[in-house]
Amino acid sequence: MSVLSHLKRINRKHWFICHACLMQTNHDPLRSLFFQNTPGEDFMGRMMFPCPRCSSTNTRSFQQLKEEGSEQALFGLERIVRQHPRSLFEVKPAKSPAA
Repeated sequence: MSVLSHLKRINRKHWFICHACLMQTNHDPLRSLFFQNTPGEDFMGRMMFPCPRCSSTNTRSFQQLKEEGSEQALFGLERIVRQHPRSLFEVKPAKSPAA
């Protein structure tokens, strides 16, 4: 494995796609993918990873897509991630309005 390919390696557990954002942005993957290196939230024994843009829990990690056998979708998403800087996908959670 070359040095460059090692640097471009994707840890599938930290990359996610939000299906709610995907529908809201007319299927724009750049505005639907996000990188999250923090632990998820435990909800009734299932780890949930809410989207930092819309707070939806309708998200899937790249690892889940691989386990589900969605190889074609995963190939396309990983290609998009490799072509753009990670900072584009590191989204800070939206602040909720004060009541």
